[in-house]
Parts: sequence; C-alpha cells; structure tokens
Amino acid sequence: MKKRSKIKFLNFITFIAIMFLAGNLIPKRISVTITPSLKNRIYLLDRYPTKESIKANSYVLFTLESELIKDAKTHNVIKKVACTEGDDLTVRGLSYYCEGQYMGLAKEYTLEGIELDHFVYEGIIPEGKIFLFSNHIDSYDSRYYGFLEKKDVLAIAHPML
Repeated sequence: MKKRSKIKFLNFITFIAIMFLAGNLIPKRISVTITPSLKNRIYLLDRYPTKESIKANSYVLFTLESELIKDAKTHNVIKKVACTEGDDLTVRGLSYYCEGQYMGLAKEYTLEGIELDHFVYEGIIPEGKIFLFSNHIDSYDSRYYGFLEKKDVLAIAHPML
C-alpha cells in the first residue's frame, strides 16, 4: 500500500472510531427535549445522581409510564423538582402549594379532551419522594401522577441551552 493510501485509510478508520464513540457516548450524556413545558431544550445528564443531589429546582430524567403518553417515542422525560422530601405540600381544589407558596393550577382535561386525574395531598412530603411541576399549563407532571421516588431518577439534567 502506498504511503498516501495508508494515510487515507488511517484517517478513515479514525473517523469511523470517532463517530462510533460519539454515537455511543453523546446519547448517554446529552438530552434534547422539544416539549414546551421546559424552558431549556438541551441538557447535560449526570447519569449517577445521589439522593442528596436531587433538590428543589433541579431537573430530573426518569421513565414515565402512563396511558396518556403510551404512543410517545420515548417514555424518558425531564421535569423540574418543585418540592422535595420534608417540604409541606398542599392541594386545594386544583391549586398546588409548596411551603405555602402558590405553584399553579391543574387542568381538568387534556388538549384532546380526556379527563385528567389529579393528585391530592396535604402534608409533609415523605422521605425519598419528590414532587415535579412546570409552570406550563399543559405539562404532564406530579399534579396528575403524584410523587416520584428519588430512586427512580435516571439522571440529573443540567440545562445547557
């Protein structure tokens, strides 16, 4: 093989190796969301969160199983932690409060007209649980499915863009 051919071959092999590594590593470290319920679109993922690192105002990636999203391309979703273990959560009608601070309302129906169940709770959030909430009116979050166990968090999602 000529020297020029060897260099081209080595460049090709290097390119393939880089593409293989990028294809395997980037999806595990980066998440892109198109949902309007989140302000940011690109998140850097910490795939090994500790229970202590899951705090109010952090974003978490988890798997959501629900009939309402059964046809979604993925069931891994990112939501913001609004209240965490030890916080006082109060639900009055369709209004949600954390530590006495108003968070927002729940909807009665989806955009498709399906009636929504509402999570009702009053008291201190139990150890190991978090309450997820978005200011976006159409966010499907803990207002409808309740607490998420910290142990079910797949990653902490750090907003990039």
